[in-house]
Amino acid sequence: MPAQLHVVFGVSNLGSTSDTSTHGFLSMIRKLQLTKVHHPVELTYDGDGLRIEGDFNAAKRGKPSYTCFCIPLPPPKRADPLLLPIQNTNILRVCYNERLKMVEIHALIPMQHDKEDSLLELYKFMYSLSDNNEEEAKQFCKDLMHDVYKDMKPEKRLKVIVNPAGGQGKAKDIFEFGVKPVFEAANCEMDIQYTEHQGHALQIAKDLDINRYDAIVTVSGDGIIHEVINGFLQRPDARQAIKNVPLGLIPGGTSNSLSICLLDYVRGYDPVYSALQVIKGQNLALDLCSVTYADHRYFSFLSQNHGITAYADLATEHLRWMGDTRNIIGLMQQIFARQSYPVEVALQIEESNKERIKSKYRDALVHPVRPPLNELDGPVVDTIPPLSEPVPEDWTVINDDLVFFLTSKVPSVARDMLTHPCALPNDGLIDALFVRGHPSIAKQMEIFKKIEHGQHIDSPLVEYYKVKAFRFTPKAPAGKKAYTVIDGENAPNQPFQVQVHSRLGCVLSLYPTFKNSNI
Repeated sequence: MPAQLHVVFGVSNLGSTSDTSTHGFLSMIRKLQLTKVHHPVELTYDGDGLRIEGDFNAAKRGKPSYTCFCIPLPPPKRADPLLLPIQNTNILRVCYNERLKMVEIHALIPMQHDKEDSLLELYKFMYSLSDNNEEEAKQFCKDLMHDVYKDMKPEKRLKVIVNPAGGQGKAKDIFEFGVKPVFEAANCEMDIQYTEHQGHALQIAKDLDINRYDAIVTVSGDGIIHEVINGFLQRPDARQAIKNVPLGLIPGGTSNSLSICLLDYVRGYDPVYSALQVIKGQNLALDLCSVTYADHRYFSFLSQNHGITAYADLATEHLRWMGDTRNIIGLMQQIFARQSYPVEVALQIEESNKERIKSKYRDALVHPVRPPLNELDGPVVDTIPPLSEPVPEDWTVINDDLVFFLTSKVPSVARDMLTHPCALPNDGLIDALFVRGHPSIAKQMEIFKKIEHGQHIDSPLVEYYKVKAFRFTPKAPAGKKAYTVIDGENAPNQPFQVQVHSRLGCVLSLYPTFKNSNI
Protein backbone atom coordinates (compact mmCIF):
# COMPACT_ATOMS: atom_id res chain seq x y z
CA MET A 1 0.00 0.00 0.00
CA PRO A 2 1.55 3.37 -0.95
CA ALA A 3 2.22 5.93 1.71
CA GLN A 4 -0.19 8.82 1.40
CA LEU A 5 -0.08 12.20 3.12
CA HIS A 6 -3.40 13.96 3.65
CA VAL A 7 -3.78 17.46 5.07
CA VAL A 8 -7.16 18.43 6.46
CA PHE A 9 -8.04 21.86 7.87
CA GLY A 10 -10.30 21.77 10.89
CA VAL A 11 -11.51 24.04 13.66
CA SER A 12 -10.41 23.33 17.22
CA ASN A 13 -12.33 24.94 20.07
CA LEU A 14 -10.70 26.82 22.90
CA GLY A 15 -12.63 26.66 26.16
CA SER A 16 -16.24 25.60 26.52
CA THR A 17 -17.82 28.13 24.18
CA SER A 18 -19.16 27.01 20.82
CA ASP A 19 -18.43 30.39 19.19
CA THR A 20 -15.64 29.15 16.92
CA SER A 21 -15.51 32.44 15.05
CA THR A 22 -14.18 34.10 18.20
CA HIS A 23 -12.51 31.32 20.17
CA GLY A 24 -11.44 28.83 17.51
CA PHE A 25 -8.40 28.45 15.35
CA LEU A 26 -7.56 26.55 12.19
CA SER A 27 -5.32 23.54 12.72
CA MET A 28 -3.85 21.22 10.11
CA ILE A 29 -4.69 17.58 10.59
CA ARG A 30 -2.01 15.53 8.88
CA LYS A 31 -2.50 11.89 7.94
CA LEU A 32 0.00 9.33 6.69
CA GLN A 33 -0.85 5.84 5.44
CA LEU A 34 1.75 3.16 6.27
CA THR A 35 1.89 -0.60 6.74
CA LYS A 36 3.01 -3.07 9.39
CA VAL A 37 3.55 -6.57 8.06
CA HIS A 38 1.08 -5.92 5.20
CA HIS A 39 -1.57 -4.49 7.54
CA PRO A 40 -2.56 -0.85 6.99
CA VAL A 41 -1.60 1.63 9.71
CA GLU A 42 -2.71 5.26 9.75
CA LEU A 43 -0.92 8.09 11.54
CA THR A 44 -3.02 11.15 12.36
CA TYR A 45 -1.47 14.30 13.82
CA ASP A 46 -3.74 17.15 14.92
CA GLY A 47 -1.21 19.58 16.42
CA ASP A 48 -1.66 18.29 19.97
CA GLY A 49 -0.84 14.63 19.63
CA LEU A 50 -0.26 11.68 17.33
CA ARG A 51 -2.82 8.89 16.94
CA ILE A 52 -1.70 5.54 15.54
CA GLU A 53 -4.48 3.30 14.25
CA GLY A 54 -4.18 -0.22 12.90
CA ASP A 55 -1.23 -1.42 15.00
CA PHE A 56 -2.84 -4.16 17.08
CA ASN A 57 0.35 -5.65 18.50
CA ALA A 58 2.03 -2.58 19.92
CA ALA A 59 1.90 -3.60 23.59
CA LYS A 60 5.12 -4.95 25.07
CA ARG A 61 5.11 -8.48 26.36
CA GLY A 62 4.96 -8.69 30.14
CA LYS A 63 7.37 -10.79 32.13
CA PRO A 64 5.97 -14.20 33.15
CA SER A 65 5.30 -14.86 36.81
CA TYR A 66 5.66 -18.15 38.65
CA THR A 67 3.65 -20.14 41.18
CA CYS A 68 5.16 -21.39 44.43
CA PHE A 69 5.95 -24.66 42.53
CA CYS A 70 7.93 -22.72 39.90
CA ILE A 71 5.24 -23.31 37.27
CA PRO A 72 5.28 -20.41 34.79
CA LEU A 73 2.07 -18.44 34.45
CA PRO A 74 1.03 -16.47 31.37
CA PRO A 75 2.45 -12.93 31.39
CA PRO A 76 0.02 -10.28 32.61
CA LYS A 77 -1.93 -8.46 29.94
CA ARG A 78 -0.39 -5.07 29.17
CA ALA A 79 -2.48 -1.99 28.42
CA ASP A 80 -2.67 -0.93 24.79
CA PRO A 81 -0.07 1.87 24.48
CA LEU A 82 -1.96 3.34 21.53
CA LEU A 83 -5.34 3.54 23.26
CA LEU A 84 -5.01 7.34 23.33
CA PRO A 85 -3.07 9.74 21.10
CA ILE A 86 0.57 10.28 22.07
CA GLN A 87 0.81 13.83 23.37
CA ASN A 88 3.36 16.24 21.91
CA THR A 89 5.37 16.35 25.13
CA ASN A 90 5.83 12.57 25.06
CA ILE A 91 7.00 12.34 21.45
CA LEU A 92 10.79 12.16 21.43
CA ARG A 93 11.58 11.62 17.75
CA VAL A 94 9.80 10.88 14.49
CA CYS A 95 12.05 10.25 11.51
CA TYR A 96 12.34 8.50 8.19
CA ASN A 97 14.92 5.70 8.19
CA GLU A 98 16.57 5.89 4.76
CA ARG A 99 18.24 2.49 5.00
CA LEU A 100 15.15 0.54 6.08
CA LYS A 101 12.65 2.77 4.23
CA MET A 102 10.53 2.93 7.36
CA VAL A 103 9.07 5.62 9.61
CA GLU A 104 10.40 5.45 13.18
CA ILE A 105 8.47 6.84 16.16
CA HIS A 106 10.16 7.08 19.58
CA ALA A 107 7.84 8.06 22.42
CA LEU A 108 7.20 7.74 26.14
CA ILE A 109 3.80 6.18 26.86
CA PRO A 110 1.98 6.28 30.24
CA MET A 111 1.81 2.86 31.84
CA GLN A 112 -1.69 3.71 33.13
CA HIS A 113 -3.74 5.96 30.88
CA ASP A 114 -6.26 6.73 33.61
CA LYS A 115 -3.67 7.91 36.14
CA GLU A 116 -2.51 11.52 35.94
CA ASP A 117 0.89 10.89 37.55
CA SER A 118 1.48 7.58 35.76
CA LEU A 119 5.07 6.55 35.15
CA LEU A 120 6.24 6.38 31.55
CA GLU A 121 7.61 3.59 29.38
CA LEU A 122 9.81 3.96 26.31
CA TYR A 123 8.38 2.66 23.02
CA LYS A 124 9.70 2.47 19.49
CA PHE A 125 7.25 1.98 16.61
CA MET A 126 8.37 1.23 13.05
CA TYR A 127 6.17 1.21 9.95
CA SER A 128 6.94 0.49 6.31
CA LEU A 129 6.39 2.44 3.10
CA SER A 130 5.46 1.04 -0.28
CA ASP A 131 6.29 2.19 -3.81
CA ASN A 132 9.13 4.34 -2.47
CA ASN A 133 6.85 7.28 -1.63
CA GLU A 134 9.50 8.74 0.59
CA GLU A 135 8.92 12.47 0.16
CA GLU A 136 5.47 12.42 1.75
CA ALA A 137 6.81 10.48 4.74
CA LYS A 138 9.81 12.78 5.12
CA GLN A 139 7.58 15.86 5.06
CA PHE A 140 5.22 14.33 7.63
CA CYS A 141 8.13 13.62 9.97
CA LYS A 142 9.62 17.08 9.45
CA ASP A 143 6.32 18.86 10.14
CA LEU A 144 5.60 16.78 13.23
CA MET A 145 9.08 17.33 14.70
CA HIS A 146 8.74 21.05 14.12
CA ASP A 147 5.53 21.06 16.17
CA VAL A 148 6.61 18.82 19.03
CA TYR A 149 9.83 20.80 19.56
CA LYS A 150 8.32 24.24 19.06
CA ASP A 151 10.41 26.80 21.03
CA MET A 152 12.73 23.95 22.09
CA LYS A 153 15.99 22.58 20.76
CA PRO A 154 15.81 18.96 19.57
CA GLU A 155 18.75 16.58 19.79
CA LYS A 156 20.37 18.42 22.68
CA ARG A 157 24.07 18.18 23.41
CA LEU A 158 24.29 17.01 27.01
CA LYS A 159 27.13 17.00 29.49
CA VAL A 160 26.11 14.20 31.87
CA ILE A 161 27.66 13.98 35.34
CA VAL A 162 26.96 10.72 37.18
CA ASN A 163 27.78 10.26 40.84
CA PRO A 164 28.39 6.48 41.04
CA ALA A 165 28.09 6.59 44.84
CA GLY A 166 24.70 8.33 44.69
CA GLY A 167 21.49 6.61 45.74
CA GLN A 168 23.33 3.97 47.73
CA GLY A 169 25.38 3.12 44.65
CA LYS A 170 22.41 2.90 42.27
CA ALA A 171 22.96 6.11 40.26
CA LYS A 172 25.03 4.41 37.55
CA ASP A 173 22.32 1.80 36.89
CA ILE A 174 19.63 4.49 37.01
CA PHE A 175 21.43 6.28 34.20
CA GLU A 176 22.43 3.27 32.11
CA PHE A 177 19.08 1.48 32.17
CA GLY A 178 16.54 4.24 32.81
CA VAL A 179 17.90 7.46 31.34
CA LYS A 180 20.43 6.73 28.62
CA PRO A 181 17.92 4.84 26.40
CA VAL A 182 15.56 7.84 26.55
CA PHE A 183 18.33 10.29 25.60
CA GLU A 184 19.35 7.96 22.75
CA ALA A 185 15.74 7.73 21.53
CA ALA A 186 15.66 11.54 21.33
CA ASN A 187 18.98 11.44 19.44
CA CYS A 188 20.73 13.50 22.11
CA GLU A 189 24.50 13.76 22.03
CA MET A 190 25.97 12.69 25.39
CA ASP A 191 29.33 13.38 26.99
CA ILE A 192 29.25 11.21 30.12
CA GLN A 193 31.58 11.67 33.07
CA TYR A 194 31.59 9.88 36.43
CA THR A 195 32.61 11.79 39.53
CA GLU A 196 35.66 10.41 41.32
CA HIS A 197 35.75 12.44 44.53
CA GLN A 198 33.97 15.17 46.45
CA GLY A 199 34.27 18.47 44.61
CA HIS A 200 34.82 16.78 41.24
CA ALA A 201 31.52 18.06 39.79
CA LEU A 202 32.43 21.59 40.93
CA GLN A 203 35.67 21.39 38.98
CA ILE A 204 33.92 19.95 35.91
CA ALA A 205 31.47 22.87 35.87
CA LYS A 206 34.24 25.37 36.50
CA ASP A 207 36.27 24.11 33.50
CA LEU A 208 33.34 23.33 31.14
CA ASP A 209 33.36 24.60 27.55
CA ILE A 210 29.95 26.25 27.69
CA ASN A 211 29.67 26.50 23.89
CA ARG A 212 29.80 22.71 23.44
CA TYR A 213 26.65 21.83 25.40
CA ASP A 214 22.97 22.70 25.64
CA ALA A 215 22.56 21.45 29.22
CA ILE A 216 24.53 19.94 32.09
CA VAL A 217 22.71 16.92 33.53
CA THR A 218 23.30 15.65 37.06
CA VAL A 219 22.50 12.03 37.87
CA SER A 220 22.75 12.27 41.63
CA GLY A 221 21.14 13.75 44.68
CA ASP A 222 21.18 17.41 45.69
CA GLY A 223 24.90 17.39 46.54
CA ILE A 224 26.14 17.30 42.93
CA ILE A 225 23.64 20.01 41.96
CA HIS A 226 25.17 22.18 44.70
CA GLU A 227 28.65 21.53 43.30
CA VAL A 228 27.69 22.34 39.70
CA ILE A 229 26.04 25.63 40.69
CA ASN A 230 29.07 26.68 42.71
CA GLY A 231 31.43 25.59 39.93
CA PHE A 232 29.61 27.84 37.47
CA LEU A 233 29.58 30.75 39.92
CA GLN A 234 33.34 30.53 40.43
CA ARG A 235 33.90 31.21 36.74
CA PRO A 236 34.72 34.68 35.41
CA ASP A 237 31.84 34.19 32.92
CA ALA A 238 29.49 32.81 35.60
CA ARG A 239 26.30 34.50 34.41
CA GLN A 240 26.87 33.49 30.79
CA ALA A 241 27.66 29.90 31.79
CA ILE A 242 24.35 29.62 33.66
CA LYS A 243 22.44 31.06 30.67
CA ASN A 244 24.16 28.88 28.08
CA VAL A 245 24.06 25.60 29.98
CA PRO A 246 20.96 25.13 32.15
CA LEU A 247 20.75 22.33 34.70
CA GLY A 248 18.97 19.09 33.92
CA LEU A 249 18.06 16.90 36.88
CA ILE A 250 17.95 13.11 37.10
CA PRO A 251 17.12 11.86 40.63
CA GLY A 252 19.92 9.50 41.59
CA GLY A 253 20.58 10.21 45.26
CA THR A 254 19.02 9.64 48.64
CA SER A 255 17.79 13.25 48.65
CA ASN A 256 16.24 14.70 45.49
CA SER A 257 14.45 17.77 46.83
CA LEU A 258 14.60 20.01 43.76
CA SER A 259 13.45 17.18 41.50
CA ILE A 260 10.32 16.43 43.56
CA CYS A 261 9.49 20.14 43.74
CA LEU A 262 9.63 20.46 39.94
CA LEU A 263 7.58 17.30 39.31
CA ASP A 264 6.00 15.64 42.37
CA TYR A 265 6.68 12.91 44.92
CA VAL A 266 6.09 10.17 42.32
CA ARG A 267 7.51 11.49 39.06
CA GLY A 268 10.23 13.44 40.84
CA TYR A 269 11.86 10.10 41.66
CA ASP A 270 11.24 8.60 38.21
CA PRO A 271 14.38 8.68 36.02
CA VAL A 272 12.37 8.23 32.81
CA TYR A 273 10.05 11.18 33.46
CA SER A 274 13.02 13.25 34.59
CA ALA A 275 14.84 12.40 31.35
CA LEU A 276 11.78 13.65 29.45
CA GLN A 277 12.01 16.89 31.43
CA VAL A 278 15.63 17.33 30.29
CA ILE A 279 14.62 16.76 26.66
CA LYS A 280 11.40 18.78 26.58
CA GLY A 281 11.90 21.16 29.50
CA GLN A 282 12.33 24.89 29.07
CA ASN A 283 14.44 27.29 31.11
CA LEU A 284 13.07 28.04 34.56
CA ALA A 285 14.84 30.85 36.42
CA LEU A 286 15.79 30.02 40.01
CA ASP A 287 16.73 32.31 42.86
CA LEU A 288 20.07 31.41 44.43
CA CYS A 289 21.37 32.45 47.84
CA SER A 290 24.85 33.64 48.71
CA VAL A 291 26.08 32.18 52.02
CA THR A 292 28.83 34.20 53.70
CA TYR A 293 30.99 33.08 56.62
CA ALA A 294 33.87 35.08 58.09
CA ASP A 295 36.41 33.32 55.85
CA HIS A 296 34.51 32.05 52.82
CA ARG A 297 31.43 32.54 50.61
CA TYR A 298 29.48 30.20 48.37
CA PHE A 299 25.97 29.68 46.99
CA SER A 300 22.97 27.67 48.11
CA PHE A 301 20.00 26.59 45.99
CA LEU A 302 18.05 24.65 48.60
CA SER A 303 17.95 25.32 52.35
CA GLN A 304 19.73 26.47 55.49
CA ASN A 305 18.97 24.58 58.65
CA HIS A 306 19.79 24.63 62.39
CA GLY A 307 18.32 22.93 65.45
CA ILE A 308 16.49 19.63 65.71
CA THR A 309 15.86 19.42 61.95
CA ALA A 310 19.60 19.80 61.30
CA TYR A 311 20.29 17.15 63.95
CA ALA A 312 17.83 14.83 62.20
CA ASP A 313 19.82 15.24 58.99
CA LEU A 314 23.44 15.06 60.12
CA ALA A 315 23.34 13.00 63.33
CA THR A 316 21.68 10.17 61.41
CA GLU A 317 24.30 9.85 58.65
CA HIS A 318 25.00 6.31 59.86
CA LEU A 319 21.37 5.49 58.99
CA ARG A 320 21.59 6.80 55.39
CA TRP A 321 20.75 3.30 54.13
CA MET A 322 17.23 3.90 55.48
CA GLY A 323 16.61 6.78 53.06
CA ASP A 324 14.26 9.53 54.23
CA THR A 325 13.15 7.42 57.22
CA ARG A 326 16.34 8.33 59.05
CA ASN A 327 15.18 11.96 59.27
CA ILE A 328 12.02 10.88 61.08
CA ILE A 329 14.03 8.85 63.58
CA GLY A 330 16.36 11.78 64.25
CA LEU A 331 13.42 14.14 64.74
CA MET A 332 11.75 11.82 67.20
CA GLN A 333 14.92 11.59 69.27
CA GLN A 334 15.14 15.37 69.51
CA ILE A 335 11.45 15.95 70.16
CA PHE A 336 11.31 13.47 73.03
CA ALA A 337 14.45 15.07 74.50
CA ARG A 338 12.68 18.49 74.14
CA GLN A 339 15.82 20.00 72.69
CA SER A 340 16.13 23.67 71.76
CA TYR A 341 19.08 25.81 70.72
CA PRO A 342 19.98 29.41 71.70
CA VAL A 343 20.54 31.66 68.66
CA GLU A 344 20.47 35.21 67.42
CA VAL A 345 18.70 35.74 64.09
CA ALA A 346 18.41 39.02 62.19
CA LEU A 347 15.86 39.00 59.37
CA GLN A 348 15.17 41.42 56.51
CA ILE A 349 11.46 40.62 56.38
CA GLU A 350 9.41 41.34 53.27
CA GLU A 351 6.14 39.76 54.48
CA SER A 352 5.14 38.44 57.91
CA ASN A 353 1.40 37.88 57.52
CA LYS A 354 0.72 34.19 56.82
CA GLU A 355 -2.59 34.80 55.09
CA ARG A 356 -1.08 37.36 52.73
CA ILE A 357 1.82 34.99 52.04
CA LYS A 358 -0.62 32.21 51.12
CA SER A 359 -2.73 34.55 49.01
CA LYS A 360 0.27 35.74 46.98
CA TYR A 361 1.39 32.16 46.53
CA ARG A 362 -2.00 31.13 45.13
CA ASP A 363 -2.03 34.14 42.79
CA ALA A 364 1.39 33.14 41.46
CA LEU A 365 0.09 29.66 40.63
CA VAL A 366 -3.07 30.93 38.96
CA HIS A 367 -1.03 33.14 36.63
CA PRO A 368 2.32 31.34 36.24
CA VAL A 369 4.99 32.96 34.11
CA ARG A 370 8.56 32.11 33.14
CA PRO A 371 10.49 35.29 33.93
CA PRO A 372 13.85 35.66 32.18
CA LEU A 373 17.14 35.07 33.92
CA ASN A 374 18.72 38.00 35.71
CA GLU A 375 20.05 40.41 33.09
CA LEU A 376 22.81 41.88 35.27
CA ASP A 377 26.43 41.57 34.17
CA GLY A 378 29.62 41.02 36.10
CA PRO A 379 30.29 39.38 39.48
CA VAL A 380 27.45 38.47 41.84
CA VAL A 381 27.83 41.01 44.64
CA ASP A 382 26.00 41.13 47.98
CA THR A 383 24.28 44.39 48.90
CA ILE A 384 23.80 43.71 52.62
CA PRO A 385 26.41 44.83 55.20
CA PRO A 386 29.44 42.58 55.72
CA LEU A 387 29.26 40.02 58.52
CA SER A 388 31.60 42.16 60.62
CA GLU A 389 29.22 45.15 60.61
CA PRO A 390 25.86 45.62 62.38
CA VAL A 391 22.68 44.78 60.50
CA PRO A 392 20.44 47.69 59.37
CA GLU A 393 18.03 49.10 61.94
CA ASP A 394 14.94 48.01 60.01
CA TRP A 395 15.88 44.31 60.31
CA THR A 396 14.06 42.19 62.90
CA VAL A 397 16.42 40.73 65.51
CA ILE A 398 15.48 37.66 67.57
CA ASN A 399 17.46 36.45 70.59
CA ASP A 400 15.82 33.27 71.83
CA ASP A 401 15.91 29.50 72.12
CA LEU A 402 14.65 27.92 68.90
CA VAL A 403 13.49 24.34 68.46
CA PHE A 404 14.56 24.67 64.84
CA PHE A 405 15.36 27.32 62.25
CA LEU A 406 14.81 26.28 58.65
CA THR A 407 14.92 28.54 55.59
CA SER A 408 14.30 27.20 52.10
CA LYS A 409 13.93 28.17 48.44
CA VAL A 410 11.94 24.97 47.72
CA PRO A 411 8.62 23.75 49.15
CA SER A 412 9.78 20.23 50.11
CA VAL A 413 13.17 19.60 51.70
CA ALA A 414 12.53 15.83 51.65
CA ARG A 415 9.90 13.34 50.57
CA ASP A 416 6.60 13.94 52.40
CA MET A 417 8.03 17.02 54.16
CA LEU A 418 6.24 20.06 52.72
CA THR A 419 8.11 22.36 55.06
CA HIS A 420 7.77 25.59 53.06
CA PRO A 421 4.50 25.26 51.14
CA CYS A 422 4.56 28.86 49.85
CA ALA A 423 8.09 28.77 48.41
CA LEU A 424 8.38 29.94 44.80
CA PRO A 425 11.30 29.44 42.40
CA ASN A 426 11.89 33.07 41.48
CA ASP A 427 10.07 35.53 43.76
CA GLY A 428 13.35 37.00 45.02
CA LEU A 429 12.61 35.83 48.58
CA ILE A 430 13.46 32.91 50.82
CA ASP A 431 10.88 31.35 53.15
CA ALA A 432 11.89 31.30 56.83
CA LEU A 433 10.28 28.87 59.26
CA PHE A 434 11.01 28.43 62.96
CA VAL A 435 9.59 27.57 66.37
CA ARG A 436 10.67 29.34 69.56
CA GLY A 437 10.89 28.27 73.17
CA HIS A 438 10.34 24.82 74.63
CA PRO A 439 6.97 23.49 73.39
CA SER A 440 5.67 20.28 74.89
CA ILE A 441 6.27 16.96 73.17
CA ALA A 442 2.59 16.81 72.22
CA LYS A 443 2.66 20.24 70.58
CA GLN A 444 5.82 19.46 68.65
CA MET A 445 4.38 16.15 67.49
CA GLU A 446 1.26 17.99 66.31
CA ILE A 447 3.40 20.34 64.20
CA PHE A 448 5.39 17.57 62.54
CA LYS A 449 2.28 15.45 62.00
CA LYS A 450 0.92 18.21 59.75
CA ILE A 451 4.14 18.88 57.85
CA GLU A 452 3.41 16.33 55.10
CA HIS A 453 0.67 18.57 53.69
CA GLY A 454 2.07 21.95 54.76
CA GLN A 455 -0.66 22.55 57.34
CA HIS A 456 1.89 23.10 60.13
CA ILE A 457 2.32 26.74 59.16
CA ASP A 458 -1.18 27.45 60.51
CA SER A 459 -0.02 26.58 64.03
CA PRO A 460 0.39 29.65 66.26
CA LEU A 461 3.72 28.19 67.41
CA VAL A 462 5.13 28.27 63.88
CA GLU A 463 6.56 31.53 62.56
CA TYR A 464 6.70 31.83 58.77
CA TYR A 465 8.18 34.78 56.91
CA LYS A 466 9.22 35.84 53.43
CA VAL A 467 12.67 37.41 53.74
CA LYS A 468 15.27 38.97 51.45
CA ALA A 469 18.25 38.22 53.68
CA PHE A 470 19.16 37.09 57.17
CA ARG A 471 22.09 36.76 59.56
CA PHE A 472 22.33 33.73 61.83
CA THR A 473 24.48 33.38 64.95
CA PRO A 474 24.40 30.06 66.86
CA LYS A 475 24.97 30.38 70.61
CA ALA A 476 25.01 26.81 71.84
CA PRO A 477 26.87 26.57 75.18
CA ALA A 478 30.15 24.70 75.36
CA GLY A 479 29.63 20.96 75.40
CA LYS A 480 26.25 21.03 73.62
CA LYS A 481 26.39 19.53 70.15
CA ALA A 482 24.63 21.62 67.53
CA TYR A 483 24.53 21.28 63.74
CA THR A 484 24.13 23.66 60.82
CA VAL A 485 23.13 22.13 57.49
CA ILE A 486 23.21 23.99 54.16
CA ASP A 487 21.84 22.25 51.05
CA GLY A 488 21.88 18.98 52.95
CA GLU A 489 25.59 19.18 53.79
CA ASN A 490 27.39 19.81 57.07
CA ALA A 491 28.32 23.49 57.41
CA PRO A 492 30.38 25.30 60.08
CA ASN A 493 28.34 25.97 63.20
CA GLN A 494 29.44 29.60 63.18
CA PRO A 495 27.84 32.96 62.34
CA PHE A 496 26.84 33.32 58.68
CA GLN A 497 24.51 35.42 56.56
CA VAL A 498 22.40 34.75 53.50
CA GLN A 499 21.14 36.99 50.71
CA VAL A 500 18.76 36.01 47.90
CA HIS A 501 19.93 36.76 44.35
CA SER A 502 16.87 36.82 42.13
CA ARG A 503 16.75 34.62 39.02
CA LEU A 504 20.46 33.86 39.07
CA GLY A 505 20.16 30.10 38.40
CA CYS A 506 18.50 28.11 35.62
CA VAL A 507 17.01 24.61 35.45
CA LEU A 508 15.13 22.75 32.71
CA SER A 509 11.49 22.28 33.71
CA LEU A 510 8.31 21.05 32.07
CA TYR A 511 6.33 23.54 34.17
CA PRO A 512 6.61 27.32 34.75
CA THR A 513 6.78 26.96 38.55
CA PHE A 514 7.02 24.39 41.33
CA LYS A 515 4.24 21.85 41.70
CA ASN A 516 1.19 23.14 43.52
CA SER A 517 1.39 22.53 47.28
CA ASN A 518 -2.41 23.00 47.56
CA ILE A 519 -2.00 25.16 50.62
